Amino acid sequence: MVEIVLGFVAPLLAWSWGALGRAGWARRRPEARRAVLEERARIARELHDVLAHTVSVMVVQAAAADDVFDADPARARQAVRRMEAYGREAMGELRRFLRTVRPLDEPDGHHGEPQPGLGDIDRLVESLSGTALEVVVRSDGVERAGIPAGVQVSAYRIVQESLTNTLRHAGAQRAEVQLRLAGGDLLVEVRDDGGPPASRLTRAKARPQGHGIVGMRERAALVHGSLEAGPDPAGGFRVRARLPLEERT
Repeated sequence: MVEIVLGFVAPLLAWSWGALGRAGWARRRPEARRAVLEERARIARELHDVLAHTVSVMVVQAAAADDVFDADPARARQAVRRMEAYGREAMGELRRFLRTVRPLDEPDGHHGEPQPGLGDIDRLVESLSGTALEVVVRSDGVERAGIPAGVQVSAYRIVQESLTNTLRHAGAQRAEVQLRLAGGDLLVEVRDDGGPPASRLTRAKARPQGHGIVGMRERAALVHGSLEAGPDPAGGFRVRARLPLEERT
């Protein structure tokens, strides 16, 4: 009798466990797919942020070298040297990024290298010194020591992308970066005197997810902040981000 019962119950239990396993996978599958898509978006955003600024500066320097190649060879060589330096810098930053996407158990000793922060903005602005864009940075009472690393990375990338867009699309002569603390937030504002704002917004909407203004909004959202971009009432274009120093519930 026991053998008969076991012979009936065992297949039923096996089927039940299989059904539970399939149901569990069905529930986990959307979550796994979402995690993969989020990681792809993160990698695309990081690669864009790492390369877009430096490549844009190199294009400007190449055009400048071409313009004066015959009339002023020394100036052309200086532009070429800047291109070489920016290229090396981009390669270094790209290598650092690629190390962060390697498996955590890979024994290369480089995982978790520091990302750029507020202290690197001056170097970022210096990279534009050979272009026609003048950039002024104003930092009102911002002490880097009290600002979380994640907020600093987001602020740096927002400034970087804003200046890259200005350089590539605005035809601006001057840009101003302002950093200040207000009500427990880091406020980041980038203004330029370029024109027409509408064309830049159109380009941003046409770009793939993770690029341009959309990418900057994603950067702000990563630290539970917000970002606005649009025409500056004083003329030109303005990007303004509010990044909380502490996570708010």
